[in-house]
Amino acid sequence: MFGIDFNNVVIWLIPKVLRKAFNIAWLKALVTPIISLYNQFTSYKADILYKLDHNGQVCYLEGALNDAFDTDERRIYISDAGGDTITLIHRDSDNDPLVLDADDYSAFIMHNDSAYFGGSYDFIVNIPYQFSDASLYRLRALVDYYKLAGKRYDVVVN
Repeated sequence: MFGIDFNNVVIWLIPKVLRKAFNIAWLKALVTPIISLYNQFTSYKADILYKLDHNGQVCYLEGALNDAFDTDERRIYISDAGGDTITLIHRDSDNDPLVLDADDYSAFIMHNDSAYFGGSYDFIVNIPYQFSDASLYRLRALVDYYKLAGKRYDVVVN
């Protein structure tokens, strides 16, 4: 619908008597800003159509994130938050929990906080590797754009 070749249009609209190389080059130079605006318009149209093709459904949100960050392997996926219960590690002979190392608790985290029941998240965005800060902000902006209002999420590196 919008496929216009302005170079051909310039030549078609010049009368045959005035179709000289200088006149054609001069008119093409005059049309150059219009061509630039046309190219900006077509790229804007493509961006808007892409945004309209995606919404807050999980399959579309995963597709948008994979299109933006992991086009080859498409490893970014979304999972539900919650579902795991906290199970304390203890011996059968004791009723008390077993503390493995009181000094370094970070070594024994089996799940992140968003994986447990009663967490404050609705879904988890799983990314395959650690993103830079700029890419992480861009990822959060994309998720914020497409997610439903009121939904909370967490970004987890798998």
